Formats: sequence, structure tokens, C-alpha cells
Amino acid sequence: MTYGVNTSITVTPSNTQPYVYTTNNTGSINWGTSNGSYTIASDPNLKGSTLHVKGNAEFEGDVTFEGDIAIKGKSIKESLLAIEERLAILHPNEELENRWDNLRELRKQYMELEAEIIEKEKIWAILKK
Repeated sequence: MTYGVNTSITVTPSNTQPYVYTTNNTGSINWGTSNGSYTIASDPNLKGSTLHVKGNAEFEGDVTFEGDIAIKGKSIKESLLAIEERLAILHPNEELENRWDNLRELRKQYMELEAEIIEKEKIWAILKK
């Protein structure tokens, strides 16, 4: 069984009329403008679609992605997770903290100690100069 996707795209390059391209069950759309070239390829099993952008991309308003974004092949999702891990960024579970006072208190103590250490490091950096 083959599935198709009906897709309608409106592209408005700077200082020109909008380009509108529509595909019906062909699986992909390709177009080019002075701002770059674009491809949308639809998964034949309807598992998702991929937007390939060569050039700059600008998103306005609320944009939600269920997948990942890659820039020059580098996953933004993986990069952010690695940065959060390296910086020890915590994601407190407020639901648990509401039920467990000692967990909420530990986070408060952690934040206070972290602020104190950051301040001490700033002082040490000034004294080393």
C-alpha cells in the first residue's frame, strides 16, 4: 500500500511576490529562490517529514518540533543535552518537590551554595590579576 501527502507551501522571498508550490501524492517539493533552495520530502509511510533548508531560515511565532533540528549535520537536541550535562543544569521535578519538603530544601541549599561558589570564583579571579 502506498500513502501520499498533500502539501501546500507558501514562500515569500524578500522584495518579491510569494511563490506557492503544491504537490499531490508525489512525496516531495523542491523550489529555489534568491534566498536559498528548499526541499520538503514526505515519508511514504507517513512517519514524518523533513524540511531541508540551504540558506538562512527564520521562524516566527510558536514553533514546535517533535523531532530534532540539525545544523550542518550537528544535532541541536544532542548539543543542548551535552551542554546541560557539562554545566550540570538541573531540571527540578516540581511535582516531587511539592510532596517532599526535604527535596525542595536540598535544591534551595544547592542554589545557595552554587551562588556562593560563583561569587568566590569571581573574587579569586580578581585577586589573581
